[in-house]
Amino acid sequence: MLYGVLFTSTVRLFLFLNDKHFYFVKRFLFFGLFLFFSFLIQSKTYNDLQVSLLTVIPRSKAVYTIYGHTALRFYSPSRSIDAVLNWGTFDSDKPNFMYHFLLGETDYFLSAAPAQHFIDTYEAGNSTVVEQVINIPDSLKTSLLQMMETCLQPENIEYRYNIFFDNCTTRPRDIIEKVCGGTLIYPNQDEPVTIRKLVHGCTQHYPWMEFGIDLAIGNGADSLISRRTEMFLPERLMNLLGRSVVKTPDGTEYPVVLSEKTILQSGDGKAKDGSLFTKPIFVNIFVFFLIAAGLSRRQKGNFRWPFAALFLVAGLGGCIIAGLVFLSEHPCTSPNWNLVWLHPLHLIGFAGFLFKKFYALFRWYHAVNFVLLSGFLLGWYWIPQVLNTAFIPLIGCLWLVSGYQYLFLKRKNAENKK
Repeated sequence: MLYGVLFTSTVRLFLFLNDKHFYFVKRFLFFGLFLFFSFLIQSKTYNDLQVSLLTVIPRSKAVYTIYGHTALRFYSPSRSIDAVLNWGTFDSDKPNFMYHFLLGETDYFLSAAPAQHFIDTYEAGNSTVVEQVINIPDSLKTSLLQMMETCLQPENIEYRYNIFFDNCTTRPRDIIEKVCGGTLIYPNQDEPVTIRKLVHGCTQHYPWMEFGIDLAIGNGADSLISRRTEMFLPERLMNLLGRSVVKTPDGTEYPVVLSEKTILQSGDGKAKDGSLFTKPIFVNIFVFFLIAAGLSRRQKGNFRWPFAALFLVAGLGGCIIAGLVFLSEHPCTSPNWNLVWLHPLHLIGFAGFLFKKFYALFRWYHAVNFVLLSGFLLGWYWIPQVLNTAFIPLIGCLWLVSGYQYLFLKRKNAENKK
């Protein structure tokens, strides 16, 4: 009882501290948790120790909530223990956080809280939370607690976050596989799936987010994946565990989930798709016709600034894609066929609208770009990567302007030689 009170008090203190302060008390907090699990290990009976998988169902509140969340709950009423361990914690106040996140250099860490605080937090966020009690043999509960004790040592709480293969959902899955008492057998796949298809299932009501993700991830996201790899998504893990069994060395099989219940039910309805005219495909088609109209008026006035802006945005976007391809540690960002049409060399095209010299250089740039984009559009359905159809109008804008500029600069170059 005393250890339970000390543990709860320590975590309550943590909950009142913001991220900056938490970084300084992190070692103190996890030292307390280390003692907490040491106490449990020294207790010789575990009859009432219950370990549950908590799944926060995806919701439409914010960008980071549409994938859901996973945590492990440790409940022992005889010791007044009810704690949640969470591998999805990060410090957004670290210097250059977004830069390092894009490069896949973000470190997440294991944190803990009383279960009631965890539930209250997601109740305030209007979330649905499902609890699945895991069937862990009593003989393996000592190993489980020793494993948690090791995880909670200060040198072990941080890990390099990998969005698809090592995240807040895969870590609890790995622990359950180790302490389930045998081989965890997942149900057979109903149909082959890819990482992109699973991500699209979460982003289908958020077309601009889907547009950005399809720009960032390459053809590695289009390879067929195993049942186990599907479990980077919390709801996927929950559903598959509910249909899985454990096969012991003597051939006995039993379900990995003892019971399942919804401990929080949200009133969050299904996300709406929004107006058709705000979707990427329609916005990009509008931009295409705007650029086409500008080309028709090019001879009557100076329309170069919208063209310059087009190539500036494309060049900067190409720099981001190139950074993800060549520098990022994130999986599935390389190779990326989007780099064929959205590349840093578009900055040359941007410079061509600013300088009235070097006609030959800019002419050849547009000639090469026009041929490259023509080949990309013609080979669209043979490219070994699933491409968002909303890209086509933007590619068409670059294609039109490059074709026009090649002819325009060719004429200018000929006039200058006379």
